[in-house]
Amino acid sequence: MLTQAQIDALKTTLQANFDKGLVATPSNWKMIARLMKSTSKSSTYAWLTQWPSFRKWVGSRLHKAIAEKAYTVTNDKYEATIDVQRTDVEDDDFGHYATVAYGHGEAAARLMDEIMFSALLAGWSTNCYDDQFFFDTDHPVYANTDGTGTVTATSNIQAGAGAPWYLFSPNAPALILQERVPATLESQTNPNQSTNVFENDVFSFGGRWRGAAAYGFWQCCYGSKATLDATNFADLYNRMLSQVGDGGIKLGTVPTLLVCGPTNRVAAENLLLRDRLATGETNINYKKVDLLVTPWVA
Repeated sequence: MLTQAQIDALKTTLQANFDKGLVATPSNWKMIARLMKSTSKSSTYAWLTQWPSFRKWVGSRLHKAIAEKAYTVTNDKYEATIDVQRTDVEDDDFGHYATVAYGHGEAAARLMDEIMFSALLAGWSTNCYDDQFFFDTDHPVYANTDGTGTVTATSNIQAGAGAPWYLFSPNAPALILQERVPATLESQTNPNQSTNVFENDVFSFGGRWRGAAAYGFWQCCYGSKATLDATNFADLYNRMLSQVGDGGIKLGTVPTLLVCGPTNRVAAENLLLRDRLATGETNINYKKVDLLVTPWVA
C-alpha cells in the first residue's frame, strides 16, 4: 500500500532535481538584461524617460518631465507539467523521474533566454517607453535637460537587410526581465483532493513562472542589419560613443558586448577574435568588445 513516506520521497526527489537543473543550466539573458521584481499584475516604467545622471547643484533641483503616456508591461504565465504514474511510486520505481525533473529545471532556465532574446528580436517592430519601436530612427531627444524644448529625432539602428547584430552598453538596462513569481514546482499527490490522482492514477507536478520582458533604455542597445564587417562595426560603435541625451549631455555609452546569431558567427569571430588581419596587420578590433553568439538570435 502506498505510504506517505513514499509520496514525500517522490516530492523531495523531484523538487531537488528541478532546483539543480534550474541552477546548473547556463543562461545568457543576464548579459543583455536586468532582473526587476514585479509586485502586481503589471508594472509601469514611467521612470525610463529620465536618464540616470548627476549635475552640479545650482539653485533648485532639476525636476525632469515624466512622459504622460506610461509604459506598462503585463505579466504572463508559463507552465510545464510532469505526470508520474502512481504505480511507479508504489513500486519504488520513480528514480528515472529525477532526470525528467532536472530537465524541467533546465527548461525553466532556458525560458528566461527565450523570453529576453525574443524581445530583442521583436524590438524592430515593438514599442518601448517613448512610443517608438525599440529599434527606430526617430527616438525623441529634447533640447533641454528637463525633457522639454525642441525634439531631435535620434536613431539607434543601422540600415540593412541581413541578419541582425547588436551592440550593448552597460550604463543602464537596455532590456528588463520583469519577474512576478520565480520558477517553482508545485504538486498534486493527494487522491482525496486531486481529480487527476483519483481518476487517472497519476501524480502531477507543475513547473510555473510568471513575468514578462520589458524594454528599457534604447540608448544602451544599437541594432544593425547591415553586413557585419569592420566598417559597419566602427560606424555603430562610434555612434554609441558620441551619443547625447536631453540637453546635449554626453551619455557615456561605451559598447562592451556584441550579440549575434549563427549567421554572423564567422564574421563576428573574424572581427573580434583574430589578433591579425589576413594581410598580416594588427587587428585594431581584437577583443574590443565581448562577443555572444546565441542560437536565440537567428
